[in-house]
Parts: sequence; structure tokens; C-alpha cells
Amino acid sequence: MSQISEDCYCAGWLGGAEYSVPELCRRALASGRSQPWGHGVVAPALARTLCDLAEELGHWVDTDEASVGYVPFSPFPIPPEYIAALDRDLELERQR
Repeated sequence: MSQISEDCYCAGWLGGAEYSVPELCRRALASGRSQPWGHGVVAPALARTLCDLAEELGHWVDTDEASVGYVPFSPFPIPPEYIAALDRDLELERQR
């Protein structure tokens, strides 16, 4: 997840990645299409890998309080403000 944040936003862990990445993975798998995020995408193959890892672990992850490690995290249901931001990214991509 941190690599996606780095690739899409040049941020080791963009605030909200703990919600955005799982939702982008869900959307990529449901649609079979890459999902835009920042200046990158979450491709279905990567989404499958991350979802499989989360399932194997029994959870997704978030950074710990010091941002040096990771802690278990359950992102669902995704808060509405994150859904709205992802929808805006998708709409901007469609307009291009």
C-alpha cells in the first residue's frame, strides 16, 4: 500500500491511503479496469494481489502512530469523504 501511495502521490503514506487503496482495489476488481489515483493507477492485477494479502492476513493495514510500522486496520465501510474524493478522481480522468 505504501508503494502505491509513493507511485501515485510521491508520498510514502498519503493520509487516507488506509481507506483509498482498499476501495480502489475493490473497484479495480469489480470493473476489471485500472483505477486512477493521483498521477498513477491501481491495476486489477495489483488489486488482486493486495486483496489476497489482506484476506490472508485477515485485515488491511494502516501506519502506526509513529509512522514507522503498520497496524491491522479494517477500512470498510469506507467513509463518505473518501468515496467522494475517489469519485472526483475518476470523473477528472474521464474528462481527459
